[in-house]
Amino acid sequence: MSSKERLFARIEGSESDRLPNLNIIMQFGAREIGVNYREYCTDYRTLARGNIACAQKYGIDIVTTMSDPMREAHDLGTNVVFPDDDVPYPEIPLLNDKTNIKNLRLVKPEDGRRMSDTVKTIGFYKKELGEEFPVAGWVEGCFAESADLMGVTEFLTDLYADPEYVKELLEFCLEQALLYAKAQVLAGADIIGVGDAIASVAGPNMYRELACSYQKKILMAIRGMGAKTKLHICGNIAPFLEQIPYEYVDILDVDWMVPLEEAVLQSAGRSVISGNYDPVAIMLQGTPDVVRNAVTDCMKIAGLKYASAAGCEIPKFTPPENLLAVHEQLNMF
Repeated sequence: MSSKERLFARIEGSESDRLPNLNIIMQFGAREIGVNYREYCTDYRTLARGNIACAQKYGIDIVTTMSDPMREAHDLGTNVVFPDDDVPYPEIPLLNDKTNIKNLRLVKPEDGRRMSDTVKTIGFYKKELGEEFPVAGWVEGCFAESADLMGVTEFLTDLYADPEYVKELLEFCLEQALLYAKAQVLAGADIIGVGDAIASVAGPNMYRELACSYQKKILMAIRGMGAKTKLHICGNIAPFLEQIPYEYVDILDVDWMVPLEEAVLQSAGRSVISGNYDPVAIMLQGTPDVVRNAVTDCMKIAGLKYASAAGCEIPKFTPPENLLAVHEQLNMF
């Protein structure tokens, strides 16, 4: 089976020749091909080369456009700092003054330097790989993008202190996310990932009351565009696992601190569960035998609708033999 056939079989609830390997490659990919992270984040060809190299060498069954959460924020006007070999970050949040919201304007992805770079990445994959690998695009979830534009502390505070302002910003972020997702689907993305890490920090009450509804809107729209969906919420989502909109989620990333058996139970076969061995204790600091045991333990818990992956990004300095061990172990079953 091709990697795309393998993953899509699992999404549809069918058997495949082996479990898909959906480990997330970002800084590790730059290191693998010997480039600094600034180049990886700013040149679509470099990012694509890193993903392709890792997919082919380590048996990873997906290629993505993921590098950092600042793509939309950059094109909306945030002054983003690009360190030579680290993750981009905002020098000052764009909405450090609330009155700046009146100047926010939607940006067409083709007019944004970094969003258009994402679209080019997808085209590059399709040209180089055809239909061998599923191509995953990416958008920031509404909570995550609002925090990117406001600053994390300010966003979390104003969820309670100024909910009307936050609601206005969330609606704007929703429109921007849908524009960005549509451009990626039209370019050939098979899957659109939605990254909403801050939702776990906001807590279960705010997830239930607000974050979940915006995730549903994005996920439903992506489905309507003809692509599969992937939801990624870093951190401990155990307190609101029952609230995840599984009916709109084709793949749910589950971080290492979440009980995998509980995620499988709550999903009830509606979503492929991807996870969730510890990216640091297992992948970065472990040995190949430790990795193999962790991979096997997760497989035993998860059942048919499962894809193997660490709970989050593979750390930059992960020993290559540890990532190879994932592929070797999956091939044994």
